[in-house]
Amino acid sequence: MSPHPRRLRSVVSSIAAVTALSVLVAGCSSDAEETTGASASSTTAGCSTDSPSRAAGAAPVPIAPATVTLVDAGDGERRVPITAPDVDTTQSVTLVTTSQVASPGSADAQTVEMPLAARFGCADLTDLELDLGTVTSPDTTLNDALSAMTAAKAGLTLGPGYAPVSLRIAPPDAAGGEARLAVEQALVSAFNTAVVLPAEPVAVGATWRSERVVAAAATVTQTIDARLTAWDGNRLTIDYTLDETPVNSVFAIPGGGDSLTISRYSYAGEGTVTVDLTRGLPVSGEATYRGARELVGADPGRPLLQQTGLSVTWR
Repeated sequence: MSPHPRRLRSVVSSIAAVTALSVLVAGCSSDAEETTGASASSTTAGCSTDSPSRAAGAAPVPIAPATVTLVDAGDGERRVPITAPDVDTTQSVTLVTTSQVASPGSADAQTVEMPLAARFGCADLTDLELDLGTVTSPDTTLNDALSAMTAAKAGLTLGPGYAPVSLRIAPPDAAGGEARLAVEQALVSAFNTAVVLPAEPVAVGATWRSERVVAAAATVTQTIDARLTAWDGNRLTIDYTLDETPVNSVFAIPGGGDSLTISRYSYAGEGTVTVDLTRGLPVSGEATYRGARELVGADPGRPLLQQTGLSVTWR
């Protein structure tokens, strides 16, 4: 049964940080991300001979798989964008995300800044081990909580075409639930909107479409239309648009059996990302997504309208 309409606004507001569907913005990184000895890690070089995240007991969080269809192979010399992991150096990059949800009379935003050091597995090149640096937030309360996530271990399993398959996070024992959830939400939000490369030979101008079903409070079909705008050495620059549509009208409230009805829903945006075939994480990009949803409880005459957004920066 849906919650009583008098509880509708407070219930949805309390789960905003978990269910926000939002804006992805990725910023530029420099060649500094290729240097040995990333500031986010005590490891100074090379690949990972073991899996610290698994050793710490991290359980895998699945990332929605994408089906890729090549639309146009482009003009000129065509090549298959095959990944070639660099096992000699550590990638250093900082991920910044801001998730947002606003309802009439209330607005919530959560920003997390997370330095990462990424190392491929020496024996398993589909495995990417991640060391978190000092995780921070401009929100003083969240910032205090996030301090316990410094030096946390994480990992990412990669599939063909740069596709994230599953995420592992092993928070330190001192980390509380708020900090753990904030870090997981930041990483999952970024990887659930990743552009996957085609398996066929392509040239500049090539276009392809990927589709994935993302299951959260609302289960949606996500469609990304991508275009290869540049290919310089190992780096591919891709422009893309993203659109999401609900699979059904159910908005499940996390932590219980209650649900609301989605009466209206929109979520779309566009962006640019640069990937390096020798690296496991994006090296630059920017995108913006915005959305809105109207949720209905027991009283159809008192719907709740929410505006949603997320920003993500790789630098």
